[in-house]
Amino acid sequence: MSDISEDSEVSDIESDTDSDVDLAQEITESESSEDENMPNQRPWFRIYPPEIDEMQQNFAENVGLQDAPPRNSRPITYFFLFMTMDFLRQIVRETNRYAADYIASKDRIQRFSRLHDWFKVGVLTLRDLKAFLAVILNMGINKKPVITEYWNTKFASQSTKWFRDMFSRNRFQVILKFFHITNNAMIPNRDDPQYSPTGKFQCFVDLFNEKSKQYYTPNQSLSIDENFIGTRGRSIMIQYIPSKAAKFGVKLWVLAESITGYIVHLNVYKGKRYDPTPAGMLQGSYVVNSLLDSCSFFNKYYHVVTDSFFTSIDLAKELLRKGTFMTGTLRKNRAMPSSIKNPTINENEAKFLRQGQLLLCVYKEARRRKPVRLLSTSCKAVLNNNGKPKLIEHYNTKMGGVDLADQLVSAYVNDRKTMKVWKKVVFNLLQRMVTNAYILYKQNSDAPRLSRLSFLQSLIEDLAQEHLLSRQQRLPNREPNNARIRLRKIPNVKEKDCSGCSDRNGWDGRKRTRTVCVRCGNGLHKKCKHNHVCVDE
Repeated sequence: MSDISEDSEVSDIESDTDSDVDLAQEITESESSEDENMPNQRPWFRIYPPEIDEMQQNFAENVGLQDAPPRNSRPITYFFLFMTMDFLRQIVRETNRYAADYIASKDRIQRFSRLHDWFKVGVLTLRDLKAFLAVILNMGINKKPVITEYWNTKFASQSTKWFRDMFSRNRFQVILKFFHITNNAMIPNRDDPQYSPTGKFQCFVDLFNEKSKQYYTPNQSLSIDENFIGTRGRSIMIQYIPSKAAKFGVKLWVLAESITGYIVHLNVYKGKRYDPTPAGMLQGSYVVNSLLDSCSFFNKYYHVVTDSFFTSIDLAKELLRKGTFMTGTLRKNRAMPSSIKNPTINENEAKFLRQGQLLLCVYKEARRRKPVRLLSTSCKAVLNNNGKPKLIEHYNTKMGGVDLADQLVSAYVNDRKTMKVWKKVVFNLLQRMVTNAYILYKQNSDAPRLSRLSFLQSLIEDLAQEHLLSRQQRLPNREPNNARIRLRKIPNVKEKDCSGCSDRNGWDGRKRTRTVCVRCGNGLHKKCKHNHVCVDE
């Protein structure tokens, strides 16, 4: 939650011990000398609202879409701004390479292995890859408990014909198994000093960041926060955060535009061992500096909004020297004047201190046990009609950029369980690409615009079109009338599982038959012909 609440503070507030400051006293000498951990060039001044609310006029960036495609272009045009054809060809090349290496490492392939589908249809092509991505995206819209359910033909109510038209079940699963974006031979071993936990997908993160900055310049207000990709896979990147709904997962540091939720840059946290914080620097300060520096946003007067994990007075001063404004909540255990750390204030009362361009605020809302502390280098000491600092309103309005981006992504992400952590991250970033593409589409299209769901559906249709057309030409009658299905007996008294009624993991159990479908070769009882759909390639 980005809104300020009593949970914003980390430690309980001790009983107030400071004596109230005389309202007529403009400069409080005790406040400027109490805190020995805060060497100041100038003392902290007590400020009484209202200050003159002057807008910052320094920001002059050309915000919005850059190198825009023709206006009212199709959704797939915006998607290919991020997912380039060169990178798609790289995925095809590395997937085929990994498949060849994997198969060569096997002494023999089991008779009923899905690997036979790889030989049957052939290596992955660019057309197949685009269709595979369409299926992954469509699984985010049409969610089912397990992958095999997308090819369920036993129950008419669960039938999803589109997925069967795209791939056979075995073909899709073998592509998913071999899916790779990096040559494994080029990734250093774990004992190598150059090893990185993100080696298998770092090129995809780099592509996302490069294209996100290339095609969009954000507005002045930015927000920085963490995101979490829930997974229990085995990786040194896995973090445990008990406050999250998914307590285990991969942490992302995200810089997003406050209003639209457009993700400008993100970094994957690799863990303390591979992503250490410089000595003498808070992790939050390091993250803010690295994200802004990666985007070359210093000395452009951007305004960054952060929560209490990142905010500190030292960081605010450092960003000011680099031409960047900052607003955020403060934890009680951070260095600050004691009249802000342990204030003596009544309910619905605010107190402000200023030191040059730095403004500190503490406010205690009615019916809340803890006051909230904020810091800003841009806002003024101004109250609204209810006596609440406008600084809090600004924070609540501008802090939600990263949360908004997370909400947009989570609605249609294919969040399926997998032990391959890097694949979970890649498919999550794929959905973030689509979300960024939709934001660009909205800004470069005339009304009426597609909704986000319709945008995604149109993208899926265009990605799948070429592959579907090819399969229809090769298999013009993939689902013939049940009356035309012909059976043949298996020689040598062999049996197969019936594709119509056999279910090894279900209540009915395994059902065997000596007859098979002539077209696809799957086992089939004569009485089960009405349930059978050929799914051969």
